[in-house]
Amino acid sequence: MPSQVIVPHRPGPLVDAPAVEDRRLPAEEPEKGIGVPEVVLAAGGAALLAAVVVARLPVWLTVVAVACLALGLVLPAQAAVLRVMRRRTLRRHAKTLHRGVPLEVSHPAVRRLVTAYERLRRTAGPGIALDAGHLALVEVATLLHGRPPRDDEVDYVARRAEAVSALADRLADGPVPPVELAGPDSVARIEALLA
Repeated sequence: MPSQVIVPHRPGPLVDAPAVEDRRLPAEEPEKGIGVPEVVLAAGGAALLAAVVVARLPVWLTVVAVACLALGLVLPAQAAVLRVMRRRTLRRHAKTLHRGVPLEVSHPAVRRLVTAYERLRRTAGPGIALDAGHLALVEVATLLHGRPPRDDEVDYVARRAEAVSALADRLADGPVPPVELAGPDSVARIEALLA
């Protein structure tokens, strides 16, 4: 299981969040490109190559000149390619995050909630039961903001995990009868469905 998933805005499958090894934004990246060493290598290589041709210096200096010129041009090109690849990764990550709310699943209580929701999603199909389970995920994801739960939040997550798990167990026996869902939170709604 990945360390983070995206809880979609509507009931449905969870989306794996793409991994980004460094969470800095592109604007925070130090700009790499042509610096003094690259300019010295490229200019020195070009000057040496011209000197070999004009002053008829030894031929082996041509190899040194081409190597210096190549290094002076390749290093900035490599930095530019790496910068483009990183920006593409960050754009893909941002696009995925816009699909829902990130949820860190490294904590056992959160993993239990995610597992219970996936079981509920497979058994329930669309309807009020799946909506109540999805609401539990959204409540937890909104509370945690993509981080693991603190000690005082573990009970909140565990209550929703237990409720969604109980609902998934109940639905394995057959559909729940339609009820009037009372209560503002997911636990109250799930308890109404289980009653």
